[in-house]
Amino acid sequence: MVFRQTLRTMKDKKLSTKIFGEVLQELRLQQALTQDQLAERAGTERSHISALERAEKGPALATIFSLADALKIPAGDLIGLVEQRLKTR
Repeated sequence: MVFRQTLRTMKDKKLSTKIFGEVLQELRLQQALTQDQLAERAGTERSHISALERAEKGPALATIFSLADALKIPAGDLIGLVEQRLKTR
């Protein structure tokens, strides 16, 4: 039972990381920003943006705030977009 819950939690985490990357990329492209431009605005490296968009790593809370600020949207809206998409999968 515990193993199933752990496995489910891991799958949920992977899915939310994947969806965060999709949303991040869509928002970046909607604003016609390159990964380099977004990274500069957010105070990070292009490779970090790339890893987030490809779901190779999940974002830290500070990263979410930095990205939201760089994209000129409230952090809650960024998380809300991810949450909405999670509900449809």
